[in-house]
Amino acid sequence: MTWAWYLGELADHLARALVELEAGLRLEQAPHGLDAWDERALQQALAAALARDHEVAREVHYPSTAGKKLSHRARCDLVLSPAGQPLSRGEPLPGLCPPDRALWLELKVARQRRPGGARDGRYGAQWRHNLVADLRKMAAEARIHDAALVVVVFTEDESTLHRDLDGFEAVLIQHDVVAGFRHVRTVAITDRIGHRTCGVALWPTVQRVAGS
Repeated sequence: MTWAWYLGELADHLARALVELEAGLRLEQAPHGLDAWDERALQQALAAALARDHEVAREVHYPSTAGKKLSHRARCDLVLSPAGQPLSRGEPLPGLCPPDRALWLELKVARQRRPGGARDGRYGAQWRHNLVADLRKMAAEARIHDAALVVVVFTEDESTLHRDLDGFEAVLIQHDVVAGFRHVRTVAITDRIGHRTCGVALWPTVQRVAGS
């Protein structure tokens, strides 16, 4: 499959945004770092950074849920479309980007430690359950051609990051979930609660063929 979007470039953009956010916190001598931000705050900050080069839509209903009650419609965290071509959320119109030309992203956060420094008991479970479910959900969308799981990971060091990314891919194999090659970038952060590394990892989905 030929990717309309180069995820390596997107990984670079996200890493650059994280570097800028970290530098801002250092400059203001903030008592709390990026690893204390909740998922929604990080999503919002990264969406704003990506909006410099793309159109960015947030909390977009998946195409397969059309016709269902709004409360029953699953939503995607971020959807990117080319600059000047906002995403079409209904009938195709000139100047709008149809869903099958956009890049659909589920953006999640995983951290070894909670604010205060205690180990986060949800860390391992996220890899085993939530992230696998996100990949499956995106891969099942027949009207989506390009999609990826993005995980911002806060760890003690780089070796721990890569060990856990390898472990996640082993979980994917166990669950018979197919994903493309990952793209990883790392950013050094100030150690406030035991994290010295922030990694951003992207896995492209492999879309299912209709009827398979």
